[in-house]
Amino acid sequence: MKKLNNMLSFVLLIIGISMSGSALAEINVFGFSNDGLNTSNGLNITTNSGDFFLPISDSGWWTSSKHETQNKNYIAGTCFPSCSTTDNHNNFFTFDFSDISETITSASLTLFTYSIAGRSVDYQLFDITSALSEVRATGTNPSVYNDLMTGVSYGSFIYNPSDRFQFRSILLNADGILALNSAIGGEFGIGGTVASGIDGIPLPPIPEPETYAMWLAGLGLLGFLGYRRRIKAVNPLFVSSIAH
Repeated sequence: MKKLNNMLSFVLLIIGISMSGSALAEINVFGFSNDGLNTSNGLNITTNSGDFFLPISDSGWWTSSKHETQNKNYIAGTCFPSCSTTDNHNNFFTFDFSDISETITSASLTLFTYSIAGRSVDYQLFDITSALSEVRATGTNPSVYNDLMTGVSYGSFIYNPSDRFQFRSILLNADGILALNSAIGGEFGIGGTVASGIDGIPLPPIPEPETYAMWLAGLGLLGFLGYRRRIKAVNPLFVSSIAH
């Protein structure tokens, strides 16, 4: 009986692992953002002469392994299993400051959130020291990926599920304002990353064919073990003969 119980526990463990192994939690903001450039995103800027809105000139994301110029989606964080990769995503936004000449006194970055996975998602903004031409380029560049999540902090925002499909503004700090003024007459870039968050509820995984086969094998073994128990209750000698 002890041997049968051990086998039963093993089968249940295997089935449990096969059902839960692919259900990984995801933490991200700006999920499913449009592939096209969303020019409703941008900087709300205040100068001595008044306020104005400056739309983004480009956006995108980097993983440690790739970036595609044509993709303007700006997800930040991890998105598996909703997407096919387990990689982390850092995002970026660029701005054309060629027509700005006055001193900037305050500014905030306004972004449409699209979807959010997780709670208390800490989205952080950083300076970009890489050439913006490299940031926009298609290819593999781990140094750009790292650049978008390190360096001088420009601000942060805590996102929660209630922020889905809303415009939210991130106030830039003194270092951010200093960088904006230094970019007057040229270009400016901001990097972003998810620093932390509470796991979202994992999406139900879609079992692979091998998983179905494992489940069926496990269920078959469970059925056989149950059959042996019933036979043993009727004829212990029969069970002893087929077990050796």
